[in-house]
Amino acid sequence: MIAAAQTGAAPLARHNLFQTDDLDRARAIVARQFCDHRLERASRDAPFAALHNRAAGQALSLNYLCYGADVCIDPGELRGFYLIQIPVAGGAEVANGGDAVTVGRGAGTILNPTRPTRMRWGAGCQKLLIQIERRALNALAADWAGHELPASVLFRTHMDFTTAPGRDWLRRAMACFRAAECGQVFGAARTPAQGLIEEELMLSLLRFQENSAQHFLDRPATGPVPAHVRRARDIIHARLTEEFTMRELAAEAGTSLRNLQVGFAQSHGIGPLQYLRGERLKLARFRLISDGPGARVGDIAAALGFAHLGRFSSAYRAAFGEPPRQTLARGAP
Repeated sequence: MIAAAQTGAAPLARHNLFQTDDLDRARAIVARQFCDHRLERASRDAPFAALHNRAAGQALSLNYLCYGADVCIDPGELRGFYLIQIPVAGGAEVANGGDAVTVGRGAGTILNPTRPTRMRWGAGCQKLLIQIERRALNALAADWAGHELPASVLFRTHMDFTTAPGRDWLRRAMACFRAAECGQVFGAARTPAQGLIEEELMLSLLRFQENSAQHFLDRPATGPVPAHVRRARDIIHARLTEEFTMRELAAEAGTSLRNLQVGFAQSHGIGPLQYLRGERLKLARFRLISDGPGARVGDIAAALGFAHLGRFSSAYRAAFGEPPRQTLARGAP
């Protein structure tokens, strides 16, 4: 873990953006990098002394930020980006939508852009921040799912870095900060590897941190996939909400129904109809998590071609270990 700036240089010191004891100036500069927000002192226990270091990449930016004083921050919805916050000193209270957590070292938070955020950073709180463009992360999730997602990915707010997957992701993130401090990536470096580094950090985040699209990343590895099966799979992903027969699918994929059945069985261990139903169940789960308390299980099932609610519920429970109403009631991670 990168150390707090109690003595010596702060993290990302070569990428300093500003340092000031003027609260209004700090708020204005931070707003230009992130979004407009309310920033107020919560107490007079410590002097206000803001410091912001920032190394921009392509779809991500790495940041170190502290205010010195005990402050309240209210940005509302972030809209255009996700924001990961990793305390390196002190602690903070963070609320994103209905999730409210208190974090210090060993934990972090990820702010969802479509949910209102409120925070209180205690005096002496110092954080590493990773800003991720909403568009880039959701495009990556859609690529992995194989089709467009009907809503933005929602993450569980609290990040636990004491687990093995959490420690592994944190090591990846800290390696990015160390490389940026050395001038190897981010900032003015902009090496050819920059996009690959950012993509891997986002993809590992989707794997590690509980989110509404995580089940799309759980596909088991398969053997070689014939071209006609790949074509059929692409058609399925593009038309998940449309009705079509397996004969029509085979014709559009340029093969016979028998070849399609045999190809799916050999490469995926199931037939094309079972594959289609499985992908529709995954999309149903995403919508049950994302659509909110006003959604209805029957409407979501019908929109995805499940005409019989009872059979849909049974198939859903078999796939995900819980009935769809339980997923809907629990909501986002």
